[in-house]
Amino acid sequence: MKRKPLLTISLIFFLIISFFLVTKEVKAQGVSLYSENDILVETIPLIPGVDEEVRVILNSYSFNLNNYYISWFENGERKSADYGAKEFVFRTGSLGSVTNLTAVIEIGNQVFRKELRFSPSEIDLLWEVEDGYIPPFYKGKVLPLPQSTIKITAIPQTQLISPTDAKNLIYYWENNYTNDSKASGFGRQSYTIEAGALNFTEKISVTANDRRENSFARNTIDISTNTFLPKILFYEIDEKERILTQRALNTRSEINGSQVKFSFHPLHMSTIQRNFTDLFVQWSINNENQAPQDFGRQNELFISSGGQSGNVDIGVNLDSINNILQSASENISISFSS
Repeated sequence: MKRKPLLTISLIFFLIISFFLVTKEVKAQGVSLYSENDILVETIPLIPGVDEEVRVILNSYSFNLNNYYISWFENGERKSADYGAKEFVFRTGSLGSVTNLTAVIEIGNQVFRKELRFSPSEIDLLWEVEDGYIPPFYKGKVLPLPQSTIKITAIPQTQLISPTDAKNLIYYWENNYTNDSKASGFGRQSYTIEAGALNFTEKISVTANDRRENSFARNTIDISTNTFLPKILFYEIDEKERILTQRALNTRSEINGSQVKFSFHPLHMSTIQRNFTDLFVQWSINNENQAPQDFGRQNELFISSGGQSGNVDIGVNLDSINNILQSASENISISFSS
């Protein structure tokens, strides 16, 4: 029991001696315990754009860089050199051009090099509503509503990347400031979301990275989902079952005859089923509610004036079965002339 303290002290002494012997041997062989990886690089802005001033800053937790000589080279040409020159400012070129920077740090008898490459790129973001409806030949785009399914596609713009290479980039997507790692990765050029029920705007960001060329691009798009309201358009159906989309019946319309068949079309609402069977439909005629005449074709209505001239007020109310926040209602007045 009395020998344990002496044994412990001997072991500690042995470890200390071994440490100094190993350190001395490493120094004798010229092997450094540090490398250029101990020198960190920060760029402001983080992802430089086209023709933009960039500030590059060197930092290290292993060295006090203020004490060492640092040289900066831009495209092989020496631009500046001084003790403690940790920062360098340059301007990027045109779209797709390449700027090569080299920082040479002299620390004692060692020289560390940091090789940097900048290739400014741009990326466009295009969006489309995948489940929204517009009638045939409608001259317009489906607009987003709350709970709409929206697809965003990234289109890189750079001279270093051909259009066929776009799917070989790495895409990092963010949805309302939150990284979506499951939707990010190689070839993830498109991103699909369901617009929030309570969000008035969906903020989508993407960063694209071509690792072969060190080409980065970033863009953000704001998609408003409360600017537009769903609207119901009415079109007459002729005797050949053709929908006459060249003129909507939403304004007061005169019908030459005593009967008419027409259908409603829910502009911008999320519906993908034939005859809009994923919507709950309630018709009304002269303010009296009426169920669809044919639930298989619930978007159509056939009415007859019985040979009498006069006006008939038609209304329809729509509620989405799957998206509870999407609804619309519309009324029209039809004038029959015998």
